[in-house]
Amino acid sequence: MGKIMQQPRPQANQPRRVRTVNTDRQLGVIRFSPCGRFLAGGGYDATVRRWDYTEAALNALPNLTGHRGWVQALAFHPDQRRLFTADSWGEVRVWNHTERQPNASRTIAAHDGWVRDLAVSADGRTLATCGRDRKVCLWSTQTGNKLHELTAHTDDVFAVAFHPNNQKLVSGDLRGNVYEWDVANGRRGRTFDARSLFGVQRLNDVGGARRLVFDAAGRSLAVAGGRPGTSGSVPTILLFDFAAARLQHTVSVGAATDGFVFDLAFHTAGYLIAVTSGTPGTGKFFLHRPGEQAPYFVSTAMPNCHSLAVHPSGQRLFVAATNAGSNGNGRPLRNGTYPGNTSPLHLWELPRATP
Repeated sequence: MGKIMQQPRPQANQPRRVRTVNTDRQLGVIRFSPCGRFLAGGGYDATVRRWDYTEAALNALPNLTGHRGWVQALAFHPDQRRLFTADSWGEVRVWNHTERQPNASRTIAAHDGWVRDLAVSADGRTLATCGRDRKVCLWSTQTGNKLHELTAHTDDVFAVAFHPNNQKLVSGDLRGNVYEWDVANGRRGRTFDARSLFGVQRLNDVGGARRLVFDAAGRSLAVAGGRPGTSGSVPTILLFDFAAARLQHTVSVGAATDGFVFDLAFHTAGYLIAVTSGTPGTGKFFLHRPGEQAPYFVSTAMPNCHSLAVHPSGQRLFVAATNAGSNGNGRPLRNGTYPGNTSPLHLWELPRATP
């Protein structure tokens, strides 16, 4: 159930860490259901973990199995029943996650290789996927049929996001090109320039638009990643005025060893919530008011944070981090076995108004 964390009371309008729930595997993504009752996490062991959430506890439900690769993208449908999950083999699976032990109701061969991200439109009619094959695809959530295949990107596509009006989609790639698309006809629109998030280090491509999110009104588009330097990248968020397609603000947090902003969300009160991961043992969780030079709250207590899930109430969130002393390639075996990493889930209480 997780050890209760004894934390000092925070300053006014600052978050407070409540408790930590341990897991048995490393998770690449976590998300809350629209009703706030369920939490789902995609694992590096091809398994989707589920929990029944209350303020007092996080109770494990039977895992969803059947994927053949890493599950690093998932999204709930607004109908409160369906859950879409995607893996590194290019498959998307659809589940009725409210069942005790569901089987996938549909499997879609969505991409040639790794599905990097997926999103469901607010009206529930359309699913968007993107992947390593440089494609963005739109699907009917009702039939599973492909509606459009969008092929303007020339590099891995890391992120997709629907505008709240359901009419527009944005997608972002390795080189920081963020394209706008018309959902109805699949035509490409404007380009948002996030190329400052890309660089080449030691003949390797580094960076990209790793996460795209809109605010609730659809006025602002946040593009998250890292600003590459000579020895790594600095976690960075670019904030665009969506109507004008104009960069309004840039915020960078930390040093080149701090890597990327891996996940990002707008709180309904207007501030941004983000987590970062870089070299082993580094990781940040921060809150930022758009337009200000620096975050007003930063925590470095959780190493290598890869995802966050904000409860629909806006009062709490979970951060999926990495266990202390985590293993990377080249680490020695322990008692003849290679110990895998895990993702402790850290529960935080959030400010209820604009800080």
